Amino acid sequence: MSSGSGCAADLFQSRPESVLILENAGSRGGIRKKGMTATSSGSRSLPVSIVLIASLLIVSGGQAKGKEKKSKYPTVTWREGDRECTLSKEGDGLYRYGLGFETLQVTMAIDSQETEKTKRNLEHVFIVLLTFRNRGTVPIKINMEGISLELVDHYHVRMSSLDPDRLSDRIQADTEELEHQTERELKDHPERKVTIETRLQEHTKLVSEWQEYLSAKTLRDTTLDTGQPEVSGLVLFNTRSKWKGDWKSEENFILRIPLESVTVEFPFRLPPTDEGPELRKRQSE
Repeated sequence: MSSGSGCAADLFQSRPESVLILENAGSRGGIRKKGMTATSSGSRSLPVSIVLIASLLIVSGGQAKGKEKKSKYPTVTWREGDRECTLSKEGDGLYRYGLGFETLQVTMAIDSQETEKTKRNLEHVFIVLLTFRNRGTVPIKINMEGISLELVDHYHVRMSSLDPDRLSDRIQADTEELEHQTERELKDHPERKVTIETRLQEHTKLVSEWQEYLSAKTLRDTTLDTGQPEVSGLVLFNTRSKWKGDWKSEENFILRIPLESVTVEFPFRLPPTDEGPELRKRQSE
């Protein structure tokens, strides 16, 4: 994603609104668009049942239960009230946790309703927004590899972040397979031509939305220096796990970000302790 924090709320709100269900890797069910789906304007489209031949768990982040190797670098943990630790909330429903270490400033933004929104897909894809700013002159490398999300209340299982490029490539490859299957279906059922072609068009549009979202909004490896001191992007996690059942009414997490010389940790709870009924700003059309 391009440098600059931009509008954090827009990054979350611009996620494709279609309901995605990710099937188990062992089946060829893949992603399904199911039932009534919302458009960007909030209106409802007709019921659809679109099966995308994509096993996203093949490309999803792995999970590990148990102890990890200790890092030789120090760990800096966000703690409310500590020096260079900040917490803010605005009317967009996002909580922003800020943590400074030497010349690096890291901000994690999370939707207060993220656990509810993950229920839109079977694999509970969870999204956070990270912003890194280099306040010095020595370059700092930002690497996606190793970023993890710990589900504290579910046996402390740790989920690795999804690779957006691999995810996009897999969706595209399975879309091509679906097109071949559609051709065969048309030969067997020419009387259903309109229904079959409409289904494929809706699927193609859905795939395009997700690929554009993954390409434009997600965080990528980069180096922060005086020419580009700041970068922002979304990080996605597949939080579906045999160690986790349904989300609890309150969930505790730890986001870990390993960097060159330090590991940054953000412990947080959803919904936040002070979360209550609120009015959110309407997304601009």
